[in-house]
Amino acid sequence: MVEEGKQEGACRDSCRPLKFRIGDREESCDRISELPDALLLHILSFLSVDDAVLTSLLCRRWRNLWRWMDCLDFPMPCGNLKRNSVHFIGKALALHEGLKIKRFCARFYYNSKYSSNVDSWVHFAAARNVEKLVLDLFSVENVAQPYVLPSCLYTFGSLRELELNLCHLRPLPSFCLPSLKKLVIANSVFVGETLRDFISGCPVIEELVLVNCNQARDLEVVVLNQNLKRMKIVEYPDELEEATEVKIYAPHLLQLELHSGEPRSYQIKDVSSIVFACLEIRGMTTCLSINSSSQKNYHQMLESLMAGLHEVRALSLSSWCLQVLPPHDVVHHCLPTPLHHLKHLKVDVRLDKDELPGIACLLRNSPNLERLTIQLFRQGHMDREVEAVGNLSACFSDCGEENFWNCQSVPFFCLKHNLKKVVVENFKGEDIEISLLKFLLKNACVLEDMLVYVPARFFIGPAEAYLEYCSEDGRATKKYVNNIRRLLLSPRSSHAEILFSGRHTICSF
Repeated sequence: MVEEGKQEGACRDSCRPLKFRIGDREESCDRISELPDALLLHILSFLSVDDAVLTSLLCRRWRNLWRWMDCLDFPMPCGNLKRNSVHFIGKALALHEGLKIKRFCARFYYNSKYSSNVDSWVHFAAARNVEKLVLDLFSVENVAQPYVLPSCLYTFGSLRELELNLCHLRPLPSFCLPSLKKLVIANSVFVGETLRDFISGCPVIEELVLVNCNQARDLEVVVLNQNLKRMKIVEYPDELEEATEVKIYAPHLLQLELHSGEPRSYQIKDVSSIVFACLEIRGMTTCLSINSSSQKNYHQMLESLMAGLHEVRALSLSSWCLQVLPPHDVVHHCLPTPLHHLKHLKVDVRLDKDELPGIACLLRNSPNLERLTIQLFRQGHMDREVEAVGNLSACFSDCGEENFWNCQSVPFFCLKHNLKKVVVENFKGEDIEISLLKFLLKNACVLEDMLVYVPARFFIGPAEAYLEYCSEDGRATKKYVNNIRRLLLSPRSSHAEILFSGRHTICSF
């Protein structure tokens, strides 16, 4: 940690605390400064270096304490401090006296003229056996060239987590990061098999996160490492100039998350060990409102993606996915590859007419589904992510939107045999919500409980008690109370229980 003798000499100079008298006893009011050095350093580890340095003004006891911190966080500078951030970081590192650091994080506006400065920071971290290194570099108006990582980074024996933004990878022929378990790369361009070579040099890597990488070219992620279990790809560009592909080959991967505002052509080559997948694709209003051929292309892309995930056991889908999954002219769509292994499905929806066919499609193609989580959009959330194109009359010709579920003639295998739990988040009591929940209660023959999260913060209990609570609460509208009553009186299996809860929660798998 620190050299005890030297640290004690530098840090044990006591402040002269203020004193006050209680009866015959004189008490010190500066209890914090009397704490052991190890505990004070632990407190400082929660501060940025900027704030930790300011504690040196408190008294002699604190004057040099920050120099022994093992967690060094340099936050993004603002205003007139932008120019001084590089100088401040360099000076702080020159004054640092610790022999070991756990975390080094630097966030600042990068320019290629600072490359030698950043090199010295990386060497500093390497010499002190850093465990987590974050180089979060930003470009002013996207004009800066990526920072080229120094060769010493590729031989960090102690490094466990590495996060890079606006950095260029060029792994050495025989490099190895033997302890690295988490890798985050943002705003980088991989040439050839650079990414594959880099990951192959990380034998114990468990998690890979790619953010806005290879925006103008295809991205191929090939991971043969048996330890890599989690992968997240995040892409929120302003606009893609041309269609590009993302190919994923990771046969040992357990969790995959795709977050995108501009979907590419995703190809799942092999994720045969997959357990959980999240497809958080959003913001495609412009693309889908052009013409029906665009919708057809996105439908084919998503259907192909779902086929690659046919082994998944837990799946989370955004509203956009639900709106493009079934073709607009097909009433009872069957996926080419049904989700036979799916046990838990989570959907992020508003429950408008453009999403309902997608929900029905998933229920129909998930015969072994046991749990359904319905995450309703919160107040103020974007109500509609896409403008559906084409004629939806095939789905709504015989009944209105409110009666969509009553018009489902084809049976749902999962409802009859397997669905045991339904969770509803952000329940508002709207008619369209009640329609879906009544349908589930009526047709889910083995349903055990339906848990509905409501705005009432301090309530938890059965539906009967919640109805009484709402009836006595002046804030609940008459329509809301009546809809709760409709839900309570709807037919359901004898062992199905409806519970309402106001406690805050976040649904997870």
